[in-house]
Amino acid sequence: MNAVRVLAVDDPDIAWGDPAVGRYVRALTGLGPTGALANARFDLAVLQLRDRAVTLLLPQGPQACWLTSPIATYGQSLRDEIDRELRGVQAILARLGSYLAEGLLRATKADRIVYVNHLLFSTSLHGRWSGADLDEALAALRATYPDRAIVWRSLNLGDHAPLLARMEAAGGRQVLSRVVWRLTEPSRQWSPRTDVKADLKLAGAHALVVEPAPEPSPEELDRALALYADIYIAKYSRTNPDYSKAFLAAAVSAGVLRLEWVRAPSGQIIAFAGDHVCEHELASPLLGHDRTRPLAEGLYRIAMALSVQRALAEGLAVNYSAGASAFKRNRGATPALEYQVVFDSHLPPWRRAGYALLAKTLDAMTPTLERIAAG
Repeated sequence: MNAVRVLAVDDPDIAWGDPAVGRYVRALTGLGPTGALANARFDLAVLQLRDRAVTLLLPQGPQACWLTSPIATYGQSLRDEIDRELRGVQAILARLGSYLAEGLLRATKADRIVYVNHLLFSTSLHGRWSGADLDEALAALRATYPDRAIVWRSLNLGDHAPLLARMEAAGGRQVLSRVVWRLTEPSRQWSPRTDVKADLKLAGAHALVVEPAPEPSPEELDRALALYADIYIAKYSRTNPDYSKAFLAAAVSAGVLRLEWVRAPSGQIIAFAGDHVCEHELASPLLGHDRTRPLAEGLYRIAMALSVQRALAEGLAVNYSAGASAFKRNRGATPALEYQVVFDSHLPPWRRAGYALLAKTLDAMTPTLERIAAG
């Protein structure tokens, strides 16, 4: 059994639970603080737990990506979503609330944090970690980073209720993040659905070719990133992760991300999905499709089905992430509230004020999110 401690990425004593994660983290470190994301700067370290090692991500300086910044998450990223979803007085009030939250988080240096088990994906998968060594982990992190809040992200009530309870007992502050959708048994929830059966016919109906991409070429990586950026950055928000080609190549080469292409009859890549697996669960942090193609081809539907088909073949559960609620509900997914858990008792009161007020404000929104999730 390993001693719980913080280590440098290149420490020879690290005992990774998944060797692919070790290869990936070392590759990211080689890219430097700005080599993976164009809109974020960070350093990396490792937390050695008893049965696994997990990545520590430490934002450095101003951040413009919601993956690395509470300020960006509840500031510009939230306002971009408000602009898409709300109108009139409701939108004005929501935007005002976002500006106030952003100001408070800036004043209390809320980005001065260390993320635990963060691989730069929109959803962090925690596998079967129960938190049995949580107290030791917190002691090691507080000793190493006395001026940073400690944050675990992507914990939802469906998958992590016991872990959330353990963290709350240890002094963790639960900060509501979003509603995520889950397929715990894809064969029962997803496969029998009428919408799914229609989705699975689309590729054949339009003579599209679906194929894995274990060794994508530089040109294929460029195409995937262009499709991703056209939707998630150009259409939705510039606070979404602006990945580099070096990042994507490192993730695929290390084995933490698997790409699958959808090609037109001409051979051009017109959609793709990127899957990440941790123990018994799969998430799809990267997705893209060509928005200039005819809607009848159903490229989004095809791409969304790719990951679940893999999960079925390998006996995995699916974290379907957030967004597209009606689409995911119609394909059997069930909602769950997701949280970040912040440990900040070692920080001075003025530093804790931002997280505390944010948590209370978001708690008041819980009934609304539950109604939205219920449809």
